[in-house]
Amino acid sequence: MMRRSFFLLSIITLLISLPVLATEKNYVYRETTGKTSIENKWTIKPAPAGYTVEAENDNEYQYILCRQDHSTLRWELRNRGAGTDLVGEREGNLLTVKGRFKGKEFAKEFKIDSLPWYQSLEVALADFVRSEAEKTEFWIVEPFNIKCYKMVATKQKTEDVTINNREVEAVRIKVAFSIFWSAHYWYRKADGVYLRFEGVRGGPGTPKTIVELIAEGNS
Repeated sequence: MMRRSFFLLSIITLLISLPVLATEKNYVYRETTGKTSIENKWTIKPAPAGYTVEAENDNEYQYILCRQDHSTLRWELRNRGAGTDLVGEREGNLLTVKGRFKGKEFAKEFKIDSLPWYQSLEVALADFVRSEAEKTEFWIVEPFNIKCYKMVATKQKTEDVTINNREVEAVRIKVAFSIFWSAHYWYRKADGVYLRFEGVRGGPGTPKTIVELIAEGNS
């Protein structure tokens, strides 16, 4: 009887430890900067290590391999028009990015600490949103200048936002790396899905960017 109970406990433990993401999920976001709008398609798939994120539009493609805890293992960025083709990987507390950036050979190493690398914080903050924690820290490589920053995400408040003409309860998160730059992200409170972004993506004089979820589904 004890042997059978131990077997059942082992099965339950295995099921609990399986990745939460069991099916492919698809999202479409409209990104507007000034008077220019583009659509970004996001695909999240289960993988042996955890899951993958693919984000693409007419100009750019990103592939991110993540552990189940959302930390990034590998990042790929391709933009043929800009002459960019990069691969980023982490080994211990060393983050390496190599390839071509804006038509030139590029290779750089960033010494970081034990904090996680969240290259896709739009997905990586889902568990934080649903947790009791008020603040979390992580590293990210900025795709616009390929610099590495330590970011702080802080919960602001829970509020209703309008997504596709529907009111959705969302958690607003402020993400910042200094007093000079910050942006706001909104995540669905029920499941942590990324809904909206407002902030500047670029240098001084760059218009504010607004990103909104316009479609979602499973495959």
